[in-house]
Order: sequence, then C-alpha cells, then structure tokens
Amino acid sequence: MTEPVSATRPASPADLIERARRANVFFRASYEGTDPQSVRLPGAAVDELVQGLASGVHQELCQIVPYSAVGRPADLFSRAVFRQLARRATVRRMYLVPGEDVGSAEIDRQVDEDRQHDLHPVKVAVRIGGEATQVPMTGMWLIDRQVVVRQELGRDGMTSWVVSQHAEDVQRAALLWDALMRRAPANQEQSAPGPELTSVLLQSAKMLYAMAPMSCGPSHQDSTNCSWYHSAWQYLRLFNMVSSPQWHAEFYSRRLVEAVRGGARRVLISGTADYTTLAFVLDAIRTATGELPGTLDVHVVDRCQTPLLACQWYARQVGTEIQGHQADITCPDAVRQLTTAGKFDLVVADAFLTRFDRAMASTVLDSWSALLRPGGRVVTTVRLHPGNEWPSVDEQDDRHQVTDLVDDFELRFRERAAGWRGLLQVQLEELSAAVRRYATRMMSHDLGDADEVRTAFGRRGFSLAESNVGEVDGELVRTKYLRLCAALSHDDSARLGG
Repeated sequence: MTEPVSATRPASPADLIERARRANVFFRASYEGTDPQSVRLPGAAVDELVQGLASGVHQELCQIVPYSAVGRPADLFSRAVFRQLARRATVRRMYLVPGEDVGSAEIDRQVDEDRQHDLHPVKVAVRIGGEATQVPMTGMWLIDRQVVVRQELGRDGMTSWVVSQHAEDVQRAALLWDALMRRAPANQEQSAPGPELTSVLLQSAKMLYAMAPMSCGPSHQDSTNCSWYHSAWQYLRLFNMVSSPQWHAEFYSRRLVEAVRGGARRVLISGTADYTTLAFVLDAIRTATGELPGTLDVHVVDRCQTPLLACQWYARQVGTEIQGHQADITCPDAVRQLTTAGKFDLVVADAFLTRFDRAMASTVLDSWSALLRPGGRVVTTVRLHPGNEWPSVDEQDDRHQVTDLVDDFELRFRERAAGWRGLLQVQLEELSAAVRRYATRMMSHDLGDADEVRTAFGRRGFSLAESNVGEVDGELVRTKYLRLCAALSHDDSARLGG
C-alpha cells in the first residue's frame, strides 16, 4: 500500500493518481456490493429490507424515526412488521423532532399507538441549530448492537439504504443512540430562554427564499438590492450560522420581560432580517402579562419590504397584529413620521448598528434618541470587531477546516444541512450557492471596542443599565458582542450629541 504523503512535502502526480484509485475502490465497494461487510439497496426496496431483517433480530431493535417520516402511508407495512417483531423482541423507537414545537400532537398520537402495540417509543426534541447539526434527520436501525441500517439521501434526491456490520459504523450508531436517549428526559426540563421557532422557520424559509427576489430592493445591507441577503437568511438561521437574538437569548428575554413589566407598551423594532426579534418581543409580552392581545402597539421599521412581510406573517401565525414601516431610520423625516402618534417606550435592535460605518451609526443613535420618550430604553447587541478570533494558518481548529473563510462557511453549511435535506424544500446545491453569495457579500463595520461603543451611547444621553461582553460562534469567525441595555436621560441637556 502506498505510504501517506507527508504534510511537509507536496504530493507527486503518482501519489494523486493512487489516491484517486483508492477513492474509486471505496466508491465501487459501497455502490456495487463488493464490500463483504456492507450492502446498499435502493430506497424502493425498503419493504423487502424490513421484512428480511426483522426476522433476523434476536433481542433488540433500536429505531430512529425522523419527523419527516412520521405518518407516511408508505410506512404502514414497516410498522406492521415491527409490531409483529415486538411480540418476541424489544423494539425501541425514537421519534426525532427538530424543535419542541414541531408536530407535537402528531408525534404524541404515534407514541400512544406504539405503546398499545408493546413497542417502547420515546420522543426526543433537538434544536436544529444546536447539537442537532450533528444528528442526521434520516432513518436508522441498530440491530442487536451488531448491525446498523441507515437511510441516505443522495445529491440527486434519491434515497438508499446501507446495511453495515463494520465495527466503526456500528459503534458510531450506538454512540448516537445512547447520546440521544440521554436527552429524552430533557423534554420535561425547563426549556431554553426565548421562543422556540423551529416549526415556523421550517414553514417560512422557503417562502422568504422565493419572495426575496420579488420584494427586496435597496437596504442597509445593499444599496441596490438585498435579495442575496434575505433569500439565504432563514436557512442560515435554521442552522445557527448567522447573528440573531437566539445567540443572546437569555439577555434579550430577561431585558424585554423586565421592560414590559416596567410598563413598556409602545415598542419599535429598528431593523430586522426576519421575524426573530419580533418573536422575542412577543414572547416577552406574553411572559410578562400572561396574554398576547389581538392588537399590539408594536412597530417594525426597515428599508426593505421583505422582513416587514415576514413580520406580518409571523404576527398572524401567533394571532396578533403589528405595524410595519418601510422607512430609513437614518432619515429625520422618517423619524418624525414614526413619532406622529407618540414616542416609544422601547427600541429593540439586534446587531443592527454594525450595518453602518461610524458616522452613520452615530446618526442611528441620534434617531433612537429622538424616537424614545425620556426614560425609554434601547435593548441591543453590537458586534465588537476587535474581538474577532481569526484562525491561524498554522493552527487550524475543527471549526476552520480550510484557509478561505468563505469556503469554510459554505462547507459548514453543507455539513449541517446534509442530513436535513428532507425538510428543507430547496436542493442543497442551490442553497449552498445562496449561502456562498451571502458569505461573499455580507459586510459588518467596525465600531470600535466595548468602551468606544459605550461612549457613543453616553454622548447621545443614554445611561447604561447593562453592558456586558459575550462570546459567540459568529458567522465566519468566533467573535464577541456587547449586550447593551441603555436608558434615555430625562434631562434634555444631557441628550445633546458630543
């Protein structure tokens, strides 16, 4: 066998040819059945596969059922076979759902039905953007902890089944099963702060992807057209790869609930990529008051129509109404128009200031000051570019697998999305191209370190109720954000810009 090429010298042409030859051998072994320890079958052979393998189970079958497969008529035969198997062996079934709010009633009905037939079902909710990025949302069976059967979705969208007794495949499947089973009791634990948005994101991601080319125009992200930004955004949100209030969920939830309990009723969301910030505001109102009225004095302002339409859609989903304003927050006329019915108790913005250079960010702060009543508050986060952790070429970690950050961003998206393609409604290749456009064109401005940002707020008459720095994964690189809650001074003389 050819020795591995050292990392200190380049591969020769012969080395490259040998590597290509080995890749071809592995491919043929997998797809042509020449590997004695595994076999691949087309998706259409699932009934024959289930019937054949079920008869060979001695003690235990552990089965992962992804949410996308729940209740499909094509699975009726498989379910009948597994019920017969449960009479002589232990059949454990794990329903994997991408978020606690996805298909709860449907899954619960299936769990009850399984129990009636002596199966051992459990429902495990995983957040797509968290540990679920490592969990494939495809079917898997572990037979007597000796053989693993896994479902694969090819790039062409075709499904196949792989049956393997390779020790590493079985071990990987067993570790995955055990790790997910340890999560099962967590369904009864206190949920993470902030709203659970997986279900609505799965509904709306394709909608915004299709709508953005028609509804986007000039915005703070792009002076010509921001469809490249809004079309990819919610798919990136699903996999926790872009800045959103979810990165600072405890901060936003705590400060927004506190503001509503303190009397804030007239609320303005200043700039938004989609409805996530609105969802945090509405969740805080419901938490603080015990209800979500049909009509709220909640306003959203953005230059682009797309996120406004998304916010209106989300508000209808939760049974309320909000007001959207397509306007430029940096324009004095727009600010005056927004305050026609009165000034605001609360301004909320997530990672919005760094859409502007320092001069224009100062204008945004002036606008926020003009929009708020004395004592009103801003709750926001600001990316601190001096906190960026750029990867070292010599010491790349697991996060930075390649030296080009755009390539790395696209590869991370593909890795996270690959096992979830059945839920995404857009081909992975098409989405990857959109994600790459986003990573190439997205720009964030450096507004200085935390003290410089705090000083800028102080010059506009704000006093800081909270200003702490937190580190997050970031988009292209790990970075730090300033989480800031600032109250506008009651003293007009203190509100003059410095």
